Amino acid sequence: MTSQAKETRPGISDRSRIVLGAAPWIAAAVAQLAVYAAVRGRLPDEVVSHVGFSGPDGFMSPLKLVAITIAVYLAEAALFGYLLTGRRQTGGQYRLVAACGWGAALGEGYFLTASFAANAGLSDPRDLDFSMALHGGIAIAICLAGGALGAALAWKADQG
Repeated sequence: MTSQAKETRPGISDRSRIVLGAAPWIAAAVAQLAVYAAVRGRLPDEVVSHVGFSGPDGFMSPLKLVAITIAVYLAEAALFGYLLTGRRQTGGQYRLVAACGWGAALGEGYFLTASFAANAGLSDPRDLDFSMALHGGIAIAICLAGGALGAALAWKADQG
């Protein structure tokens, strides 16, 4: 009889798995807070919270946007911390989940932080000049590099 999936790494504690899953999301939250602290005096009363194909089309107060972003990052930190504690994962599944978490956290973190910072100095948020093609490409590159880093960290944890 064959086993469907082997137990995850017996040498890695649940705490280490949670840290591996949560760390990039917490880093993204800290980066968002740092940018907010650095530019808050130069932000308009409302900042762009959503950009569609025709340009900025969603607005809210800077503090509300930061609070929502931080709450989402913390929820994602909890989710990926939980997902990496799965007992019925193969090593490959474990590395894939870590890669997805790290890639998404770093790519999303860059994109949301850069778009938020781009609001600094605007008198009207509708004047936001944020190239989706440029920043989207950068976010994808960061996402891929972050995924590789997450997989490498999970592999290293698997070995030790």
